[in-house]
Amino acid sequence: MLSSIIDSQFRGNTASESFLCYTRNMRDFVLSSALLICATVSAHGQACPKDSETWPSVASEVRTLEGQLVFHDGIRRWFELKLDQPQCGQVSIQLVRGERDWTPLEILRDCRVRSKGAIDFSPTGYYSLDTYQDVQEIQPVGTCERKSPFPDYSGAIPDKAIRAYRVDMHINYKSKNLPIVFRVSSSGKELQPWQAYASYYLTGGFVLYGHCGEGFVVEKVFGPPQASPGHFDVPKTPNDMAMFDAESEVESGVKDLHLGYTCVLKH
Repeated sequence: MLSSIIDSQFRGNTASESFLCYTRNMRDFVLSSALLICATVSAHGQACPKDSETWPSVASEVRTLEGQLVFHDGIRRWFELKLDQPQCGQVSIQLVRGERDWTPLEILRDCRVRSKGAIDFSPTGYYSLDTYQDVQEIQPVGTCERKSPFPDYSGAIPDKAIRAYRVDMHINYKSKNLPIVFRVSSSGKELQPWQAYASYYLTGGFVLYGHCGEGFVVEKVFGPPQASPGHFDVPKTPNDMAMFDAESEVESGVKDLHLGYTCVLKH
């Protein structure tokens, strides 16, 4: 009888202790799993960019993407990666290189590529797509016929014999995939390359700024009144630029824009 009671108590204590042991083990398992998940997220970051209540947004971790690389030689010149599979809700992502050399993208245009870099939301209207990838590395996938890099005109300077010239710009808004056509002339003679004499910057709001070549300043600005041709600063000063509100002219119904400015030697 006594042995039965002892045996019963022993079995009862064993069951209770087993339950407590199971509870502790489950608690330790859940805690360990939670810590492991947190460590994994911390180690690998987030797969997609996140909006932030305070600008800027939070970029994703470094991601590897694959797709077709397309160069848009239009009013804005930019690279698009048409993704093999949608990523972060996007079927295409704009590729940028910041201040780094763009040659790796230029030579792989029209190829299937694998790119590596963080993804983020486009901060301004200057970008052409909602998201972009800051490309750290890019390589071809499969067969790829490499193209020549774009010509480098960074060292081009105006002819020393030229003292004044005219810059004409033609913008075809009917097709934004057509580049801005420049013609630079002096005394009726066309000057080449035009990149030695003029350059431009287009804001997200389609305000167009025109610059003169090295050693020259903007003298006069011309164009239809809808484009509000004018000066950014005091005419013939180093900080001045030709300025046009191209978007307003387009909204007025004009799709074929002819704008321009003249440049003279800086004194």
